[in-house]
Formats: sequence, structure tokens, C-alpha cells
Amino acid sequence: MKYQLKIPRKDTAVPGRKFSLKRQIVRAGWLFILVIALLLLILQVNFMKSYQKDGDEKRTNDMYVYGQTLETHFNQLLDAVRTIYSENHAFEEIGAYRSPAEKWDNVYELLNTLRIQVNSNQAIGGLFVYYDSYEQVQYAINGDWSLTDLQELKEAGRTVLKSSESIYSTVLLETDEDLLYNIYMKKNTAALGGGISLSQGLPDEKDSTAVYGVIHNSQFYPVWSEEGTDPWSVYEGLGEGWMDQLLPGRNRMDGKIIYFNPLNSADLAVVEILPESIWLYMDRIHVVFMILICLFLLGAARLMYFVYHELSRPLKDMTKALANIKEGVWEVHFSAPNRIIEIEDVRHSVKALLGEIEQYKIRFYEEELEKAKIHRQYLQLQLAPHFYTNCLKNAYYMLALKEYDNSEIFLQKLSAHMRYLLQQDASFVTVEQEIRFVENYVDMQKLMTSKGLSCTIEADEMVMNVEIPVLTLQTFVENSVKYARDAGGSQLFIEISAKLRKTEEGNYLDITVRDNGPGYPDELLEVINQENPVEKDGLGVGVINLQKRIRLFYGDRASWYFENRGGAVSELILTEEREVP
Repeated sequence: MKYQLKIPRKDTAVPGRKFSLKRQIVRAGWLFILVIALLLLILQVNFMKSYQKDGDEKRTNDMYVYGQTLETHFNQLLDAVRTIYSENHAFEEIGAYRSPAEKWDNVYELLNTLRIQVNSNQAIGGLFVYYDSYEQVQYAINGDWSLTDLQELKEAGRTVLKSSESIYSTVLLETDEDLLYNIYMKKNTAALGGGISLSQGLPDEKDSTAVYGVIHNSQFYPVWSEEGTDPWSVYEGLGEGWMDQLLPGRNRMDGKIIYFNPLNSADLAVVEILPESIWLYMDRIHVVFMILICLFLLGAARLMYFVYHELSRPLKDMTKALANIKEGVWEVHFSAPNRIIEIEDVRHSVKALLGEIEQYKIRFYEEELEKAKIHRQYLQLQLAPHFYTNCLKNAYYMLALKEYDNSEIFLQKLSAHMRYLLQQDASFVTVEQEIRFVENYVDMQKLMTSKGLSCTIEADEMVMNVEIPVLTLQTFVENSVKYARDAGGSQLFIEISAKLRKTEEGNYLDITVRDNGPGYPDELLEVINQENPVEKDGLGVGVINLQKRIRLFYGDRASWYFENRGGAVSELILTEEREVP
């Protein structure tokens, strides 16, 4: 049916200075584009600064953790060697034996000690004992070192012990597979040695363009670089003495970015060297964002060009819209700025029609459709065919197994469950009634499944007679049981809380349901945490049904929040007064 309105002709003259529609649209459009472009550029710069800051913090922290790991391993190695050196009787006697039997007894005892130390401390790669003027060596290693590494270590130890007059010596050994840091302590014709791997503690996520290494005695030793990359080429071009100029943290030097961290208890420092490039300051997403900004500017310029040359069309649309409204066609789409002479008649028409459209089309027609849709969803939710099929199957199995007591209890609770759902036109129930219904449902679930289920309910006495939408608590309890059953696992614990919150704006009912299950799926959380959730691919039908009923009954005075924190957590805040009785 069409309604025909006779709108009295009004004087279209507008007091005050008049504006050109074409000029105002162009000015407003360009101002909007420039503001948005400026905001996007500021946002891009901030993103890049944040990216650089995060990268610097990560690399600095990686070097700190790497250095702390090596320092801890070095101290553990040093403590182990010192303890044996100063306290082990077999080591004292190994250089002063009187017979071969005594010598081998001491060697055997000392070797057991070395094995105990290595096995009890995985940070230590290996321990060595040299005797007979360092010609003979026995060792204990943790299994990470290859035979080639072991042979190189033995020979390196002999060389250091024979060439050095110092009691305590250190040496770095580069093998085919690793970089090792070794210490030696000698006494008479015997000596102790031990080593750790300098690749321990490297960050799990490494920059593919970086070289990680250590500095020892003003010499750089690479520890890790991307496979196929020459580590020496990464820091080519650095001038002489560059290591002496490094400061803890980030250093910029000759086109390289160096993160430096010296160790306190060893003559070592750890470094990460990267070639300076644009990717240290921006990621690929920033490049994409910059391209999108350029595309936006190009598109906006093209749009403004179109608007500038097609300004007459909106005027024709407004004139046509006015004619359609007078003929009873209510669906009109147009946009115009304020104080424009050409659209004054349209404004008068809209003012005359707004009340009728909102009253008869929006508030009545659409609201009734929404109520009908929600009611159908509610009835479908009540039916729950799979649940009742399982209930009947469960009762059948109980009777077949002659569990008459359990079957009688189960059928009684199922009967109470059905009576509650089929009560005539009950949109609201008291908190006490809903709690009893939930307790009955939990008891049914305990009889239906072998999975452990426990439900605790804490409710203020003053809220027991407060009315809430039917199935408010039951919806979340069913969700907890559903997702916990699908995920399997240990016993399910459900906690229900109903509290009265008194505020200056009025009293609120705070309902919280939490469990220790796997929680809501991420895609469901994204849907149900919206202000006006929309069902998507069948997700959360029960929860969204409840949210729509709450929005219908309480309007904007109700709120909800859902999250996963050690399980699913669901919270509803309801007022004592409702918009729809």
C-alpha cells in the first residue's frame, strides 16, 4: 500500500548567507582527504618507530640473555674445575704416584668424579684430566661433542699447558661444528681442563641477515650465521679497532648495526652484527600500508575529480527523491550539506515523514519480525533434539543394565527438566528457579556421562527472587558441558555467581559463570563480544539467542563480557527494571 502525502509548499528562502553546493562539496571533500592522508602518514611513522623500538629491545634483550647464559655456564664450569682442583684427593696424588696401580686408582677415581660433574650439569660440554706431563689424558663429555671436536680439544689442551707458564689459562677453539671456550688449571705434572659451547643461549628466532658471535682478546669469533652465508662478509668494511669502540647496547658503525653485551666474569663479550638496511626500520606490512596510502590518495583524487564534474546529478537525485516521497515511495537515499537552498524541500519532507516511518515501519514492523525470529530460535533451542535423544538412549541403557534406581532418578530429573522448558509462555523466572533447574541439569549430566562434573553456586539471598530471562544460567552451563565434552580431559568444574551491585544509577544483577574447560573458540568469542552479535555459520546459537532476548527486554541498560581465562568466563550485568515487561 502506498501513502500519498500532500506537503504544503513552503518558502524555500533561507536566512543568512547562501552557499554554493558544488563549492562546499569540493572544499569539504579535499579537507577530508588531506586530514585522512595526514593521519595515515602519522600512523605510518608511529608504526615504523614502534617497529624499530621493538626490534632494538628484542635484539638488546637477546644479547643480554645470550651473555647471561654464557656467564652462567662459564661460572658453573669454573666452579666444577676449581672444586676438583682444590678439593679432590685423587687429583693431588695423580702427579705423585709411587706405582702404576696407585696411579690408575687415582685416575679411575678422578674420571668418575669428572663423569658425575658432566652428567649433573648439562651446561658443561666436557672435563679433562692431563697427567704424565700432559701426555696422557682422560675425559668425560656430555655427548654433544663429536670425535673430531674431542681430538682437537685434547691437542689444544696439550699445546696450551706446555706453552703457558700460568697456572690458569683460557682458550677459544673453533671446530667445524661449534665454537668452544676452554679453561685449564695445572698443578705439578697434571692439569684439569673443561669447556663449554658458545652457541648455547643463542635466541630461538634469529635474524637471517645477522652474524652472532663473541669477542675474545680483541678478536671476533663468529658463532652462528645463516647457512650459505659467509660470516666474515657481514662485518666487512668495519675499520680497525672497531671492537674497542663498542658500547653496551646498540651501536651504529660503518653501515652496520651492532648489539654488544660484555660478560662480567669472563674475558668475553657477545655481539650481533647486522648490515644496515631499510628492513631494520620497517616491515613488509609497512610497505603494504604505504602503498595503500598512495592508492588512497590516487583514488581520492579521482573521486574528487568525479564529484567536481558530476555535481549536477545529486541535485537531480534530490528533486526526484522529493517527488517520490510525495507519491508515497518511502525508501529514499540521499546526502546533502546544511543550509543548501536546493534541498530545503527535501528536508521538510523528511521531517514530515520521520515520525510515521519510525513508528510504523521500524518500531512496529521490524521489531515484530525480530521478536518472531528470536521466538522461533528460542523454541528451536528448547527442543534440543540431540540432547533428548541422548537422554532416552541413556535411560534405555540403564534399564537394559538393570540399573533401576539410577534410571528412576534420571527419568524424574528428565521430567522436571521438560516441565521447566514447557511452562506456558514463561519469558522470565526467578534466580532461585533457574538455579534449581541448573542443579537438576547437572545431576542429569552426572548420570549420563562418566566424565567428572562439579558445579558450585554462590548467590546473594536478596537476588533469589529477582526475575531474569529463562535459560540465562542454563545457556552457559550447557556451553561449558558441550565444549568440555568435545575436548575431553579431566573433571569439569563450573562456578556460578549471582551478586547484587548497588550503584548511584540503580541496582544491578551481576551474573558470572566460569569453568575450567577449554574455553570458547576464538571465532565464537569474536562474535558474542559484539554489541549486536549476529549468528555466523551456526556458532553460538544459544548464547546469541540469549543476547538478543536480553537486548529486547533491557535495551542498552544490559551488558555482557566473555573471555577465556583458565576456561570460559561469561558475565552478564542486568538492571532490576526492564524496558519490555
